[in-house]
Amino acid sequence: MKNFLVKYFPFFFLLIVALVLYANSTHNIMLDILFKPLIVISLLAYLFIRGGQKGKAALFAVSGLLLSLSGDVLLIFQDENPLFFIGGLVSFLVAHIFYIFYYIRSSGSITVKKLKYKTVFILILLSYGFVFCLLLYNNLGVLKVPVFVYTAVLIGMNISALNRYGKVNDTSFILIMTGALCFALSDSLLAINKFLFPIPLAGIWIMTTYAAAQFFIVQGVLNKK
Repeated sequence: MKNFLVKYFPFFFLLIVALVLYANSTHNIMLDILFKPLIVISLLAYLFIRGGQKGKAALFAVSGLLLSLSGDVLLIFQDENPLFFIGGLVSFLVAHIFYIFYYIRSSGSITVKKLKYKTVFILILLSYGFVFCLLLYNNLGVLKVPVFVYTAVLIGMNISALNRYGKVNDTSFILIMTGALCFALSDSLLAINKFLFPIPLAGIWIMTTYAAAQFFIVQGVLNKK
């Protein structure tokens, strides 16, 4: 049974994501409540089945997933009360901090090889965060400080993922770097849609990139050698 679940997990995960996208596109909050938490719950189950939760560093990744689950649930109700959005923001903020801790603790102390143009990549990430905050500035109201802090942590999470290059195997680096970038894209789409202008099929794009982010991060944890 274990081998069956491990082998076919990507198909089960895609089915869960498809159900979440259906709930989102039909604006069915009951289906959203039922299926959206399953994205992270299924990844947690998969991580434990594969034994990926073992080790002190992995506990940070598990904590990041649990905080993400909390954020998912809170954001379901963000249209009912602004406090749910703030609660979701805080949950994901702390989740990103735990991911940063995981990236640092799971990396080797010796750099086997250096990333070419690393400084350029870091400058691109920092510039993106600055321009993004600048674009949203006039529309954030009382949420200016929380959103700016969140953006800083999000960019920090991406830089931490980038810093793993040469300290872990290439597979783990690529998977987690892809997950970190997908997270940045998902959160950017969410913020643009909420504060700047409506994006066609926003919910579908946001959830697709979010699910991809969490999937790649978990795969990166499991491929860490």
